[in-house]
Amino acid sequence: MKPESTSPGSRVAWGGLVAGLPLGPLRADPADVVAPEEAGSLFNEAFFLRLGFSFIVGLAAGFALKVAFKVALVVIGIALVGVFALQYAGLAEVDWSGVELHYDTGADWLGTQGGALLDFMGRNLPSVASFLAGLAVGLKL
Repeated sequence: MKPESTSPGSRVAWGGLVAGLPLGPLRADPADVVAPEEAGSLFNEAFFLRLGFSFIVGLAAGFALKVAFKVALVVIGIALVGVFALQYAGLAEVDWSGVELHYDTGADWLGTQGGALLDFMGRNLPSVASFLAGLAVGLKL
């Protein structure tokens, strides 16, 4: 877009006036944006030397959790399909009310432990923030 008026004293620009000041373009020109040569250049040796221990532990934990979640989902899925197939064939009988009772007990325990984890995280906020940032990066890798 071109300005409506290009005289030196003109206050009219691309989008009009805001508090008497001309508005410029809101986005940068794509030719002015400098992109890294390769995406892997972010994670070089100097990058890891500047990070704290909590970030590195979070990065490793995030990557390990991502792999563990995938393996656990596959194993649990295969086990459930196997149980459903055995029940459908009449070779096994599953007491779903007992499964529900164990699930509720586990959910209550997990809620209690989650509260304790939040208390711990509140007392160690700087390290936890660095760990969570590393965890997020590790889950994205």
